[in-house]
Amino acid sequence: MGKYKGLIPIQIFSDKGEMKLLEEYKKRHNLDFGLAYHTKHANIFLKGTPKQILTIKWDDSIKSPGYYVFRFLEPNHNGYLDGKYFAKPYENYYQYDDYLQFITTWARGIELEPVRPEQTNLAIWEMFLYCFDAWIAEHDLEEMVFATVGANLSSNAIDNLLKKHPRVHKIYNSEFKKYEENYASWLVELIERG
Repeated sequence: MGKYKGLIPIQIFSDKGEMKLLEEYKKRHNLDFGLAYHTKHANIFLKGTPKQILTIKWDDSIKSPGYYVFRFLEPNHNGYLDGKYFAKPYENYYQYDDYLQFITTWARGIELEPVRPEQTNLAIWEMFLYCFDAWIAEHDLEEMVFATVGANLSSNAIDNLLKKHPRVHKIYNSEFKKYEENYASWLVELIERG
């Protein structure tokens, strides 16, 4: 890459998962660099105690140019008690023109490790367990929960456990699983490249 070392090209909106022109060019010419994306909605999990979620949303609902909302979420321990599963310790807004500079600087400087896309199911389950800790103990479900986290985390085992508790199963799907959608594997790659 020579004189282009450290430069991170940006890809325009496309959250559909199809290969984009710049990705195709990169692959065809065997180039090794990360891509930053302008996206309408993206999520990423960060390893920590507890894990964190970064959501990025494009908001163009006002009549001026749109902006990006960066929202960091942390699961609330026993958040089921008051229905507040996540706290928002940090939220910031970036104009379109500032987005690329922010996202690349942030990705290079963050100290937390990102959760790889193939590990998102486990990360979601861990956050859910953190938020429903006392509820699990109240209902004597510890053994069943331990069974779900064997060598291979099983979505079927999770569903079988939660099906016995429809209200909680609905919360798991609506309040936790939604962060698995639009997972920003491109941002994981940027962070890992440092």
